[in-house]
Amino acid sequence: HGLRFLGLAAELGYLRRPAAASAAGSAAWDRHASATDNAQWRQEAKSVMHWYTTRTNGSYSRWQESAAVWCYHDADPDFGRFQGVQLHKQLVQQLAAYPVSVVHSPSKCTVEVRIRAVNKGVTTDAILCQANNRQADFVLCCGDDHSDEFMFAAAIARARAPLAPAGPGGVKAAAPVPSRRTFNITVGRKQSRATLYVEDTRQVLFLLQALTQHALAL
Repeated sequence: HGLRFLGLAAELGYLRRPAAASAAGSAAWDRHASATDNAQWRQEAKSVMHWYTTRTNGSYSRWQESAAVWCYHDADPDFGRFQGVQLHKQLVQQLAAYPVSVVHSPSKCTVEVRIRAVNKGVTTDAILCQANNRQADFVLCCGDDHSDEFMFAAAIARARAPLAPAGPGGVKAAAPVPSRRTFNITVGRKQSRATLYVEDTRQVLFLLQALTQHALAL
């Protein structure tokens, strides 16, 4: 019951359950508008990934509603990486007519196909533009993946932009939300749009615990 007012987003924002739905006790998730466009590209991606899976020992496919991921963590490192490069090239060519992106991440040993219109930046901006979030005085974004860069960029842009009217008769803010109230943190020291970093996920946990203790003390 302590999380009744927690909003959730999954699969880069393809699935969302607003805080209002959680508060009302609803377990339903909202799907992105592209939900009906998945069948054809998924079928083509499936056949290509299957071909590489049968020829790469230790590889396997993982399927989400909005994405298909080919994983080669357990394959021979060199051969797996080689196959990942070849699979990426073939998927880019074969799925060029569909609204999807193909991403090869050698560090994570994955090749992922996902809907182009769905990313953490679009989701972050939509959340910050909700009526009850427009005047949020504290925004914390934290992530360790290249997909989190979209989130960081959206948070920075929204922090610098004037608030939109709340609706008919709404009053537009005279000044942007101060950017100092938005904190972007990347996990691991690397090039990033985030201005802050922590070394690892343990430090993320320590940070969240410290914020919780501070909030409870107020």
